[in-house]
Amino acid sequence: MPKPAGKRNWKSNQYFEHDFRSDNAHSVQFKKKHVRTDRYQKDWTDAVRSHFAEEDIDMSNVNIKNISTKKYLKKHRSASPMPHTKVGSKRKLLEGPTGWYRVILPFGNKYDKPYILKTLLDKLSPEPFQPITWQVNGNSCTFFVDNFKVAEKLHNMDKEIQLPDGFKLLIRVSIGCPNIDVNSAMKEKMKLAMVKRYNPATRALDLAKFHADPDLSLLFCALFKPIILLAVIDIIAENIPDIEAINLSDNKIQILNHLRRLSHKLPNLKILHLGNNKIKDIIQLDSLMGLNIIELVLDGNPLCDKFKDQSTYISEVRKRFPKVMKLDGTDLPPPISFDISEEVHMPQSQQTFLCSADGQGIVRQFLEQYFQIMDSDNRQPLASAYHENALLSMTMCYPYGQHQKNSSWLNWYGTDNRNILRVTDSDRRLRLLKQGQLAIISFLQEMPSSKHDIHSFTVDLNLFTSQMLLLSVSGMFRELNSGHKSPPLRYFFRTLVIVPAGSGFCIVNEELHMSNATEEQSKRAFKTPIAATSAPSSVPDVVVPATSAPNDEVKAQMVLAMEQQSGMNSIWSEKCLAESDWDFQRAIFVFTQLQGKGVIPPDAFVKS
Repeated sequence: MPKPAGKRNWKSNQYFEHDFRSDNAHSVQFKKKHVRTDRYQKDWTDAVRSHFAEEDIDMSNVNIKNISTKKYLKKHRSASPMPHTKVGSKRKLLEGPTGWYRVILPFGNKYDKPYILKTLLDKLSPEPFQPITWQVNGNSCTFFVDNFKVAEKLHNMDKEIQLPDGFKLLIRVSIGCPNIDVNSAMKEKMKLAMVKRYNPATRALDLAKFHADPDLSLLFCALFKPIILLAVIDIIAENIPDIEAINLSDNKIQILNHLRRLSHKLPNLKILHLGNNKIKDIIQLDSLMGLNIIELVLDGNPLCDKFKDQSTYISEVRKRFPKVMKLDGTDLPPPISFDISEEVHMPQSQQTFLCSADGQGIVRQFLEQYFQIMDSDNRQPLASAYHENALLSMTMCYPYGQHQKNSSWLNWYGTDNRNILRVTDSDRRLRLLKQGQLAIISFLQEMPSSKHDIHSFTVDLNLFTSQMLLLSVSGMFRELNSGHKSPPLRYFFRTLVIVPAGSGFCIVNEELHMSNATEEQSKRAFKTPIAATSAPSSVPDVVVPATSAPNDEVKAQMVLAMEQQSGMNSIWSEKCLAESDWDFQRAIFVFTQLQGKGVIPPDAFVKS
């Protein structure tokens, strides 16, 4: 008996020494022709009868035995809904999203590489042909091209080129690009190629069609791959950090999100060419914001086709790069700006803003008392903080970008959410508005227990007069007894309209907004600052001699300091100091005690 044939190990896209190509159209066969038996003829006859019966064809005059099988199939398959594929027809090559194509030449290694390249170059002319990363695997040769027209021509040239040995050249084309391994050796070769493309006189680097550089023909250095573009940026930042111009045109770049730190690595970059790439949306340029670009080229990208109006296109570009003066090779009109000769820096942000220093004492004392009661077990004493006809409305939302499933739910606050963009019914809007002292206190009592972080507060006193205060305060608090494993961290923002009432002050209108704390806010919450920087006090130093009574000049300084600390007018400040024997610290203590009891008349705070 013959031995069983051994197993064959076939790998895709690999062609070994055995050459299966053949030009012989005829072959000698010794196998005896198969003759159909009566059983098969009977099955065929039954099948034909069944088919014609289903089509309601009269079979009385039809001799089934004389029907030719080939003739029957030709006649009745023509009405089949399935498309007919011509035997031997080539499949169509589809355009890929990256613009890169893999080309395999089976048995291509049996011929000289220069001969193969020259043959393909002649056939593809006038299209530019430059194979990238030529590799040999067994008898097959593999390379890549970055042009769809070239890939399509190569695909159509399969079995069209006659070789010297009588065989025809096989060409297999598919969508794909090689694997990438950016190692130190590859970076060195990239650096050498970049040195030739750098002009030190103009501090400009030309990286246009970088993957087609002759020195990189055996490597895959396509800059549309983020890992390669980042490696190039790192090389530039290490060797030429003062670069001013880069040309990245014709590199099939699609996304720029990985270049968010480009402004930090290349702060002097002013000219950037990104033409003839595949950037689809102007939003991709947001990653490059921060660069002081004065010349930009975007022509040849799909994003340019989205703008029918040139002025809109220029406006969108200048939103990202306000200083751009040349776009796509065209000089732009100067941007509209303020006539300021020198660059002016905005003042630093402050945690607390007071439109008037006179309201500092009142605001501090009011907030301390309010949130101390708010965090207690009994919030009923807050009734004295609201006017009998006061109004309160509440809104809530989740922070932008924070998914509700990944954060603590705000279900309790959602019930009373009076967002007028969502609540369109006027009757429901009226019901959600807390009107009157009793309704407000009832609402505050029902709110979850809380613990506020006073160090996170941001306070803005926007208006301060003898008749009204407009106060905004925001900060963080923990929601206690909420049923969560750990108390959720919330963010609040309150806008308060406060007016004098009796011997103190009360709220006549409040807008309350609730939300979850963001990740950045959570890092700072309930952590006392290590080194709290205190603003320089505008209160003059008061020096009282220990052995003698203060003179008139010192008394005037003490009255001014008392007026600024307490918020009282000069008459009542002087009266408080006189009754305290001109002991400044004792006068402040007495004022605080009396103010807490609410026995100081409102006239003491009215200033002429």
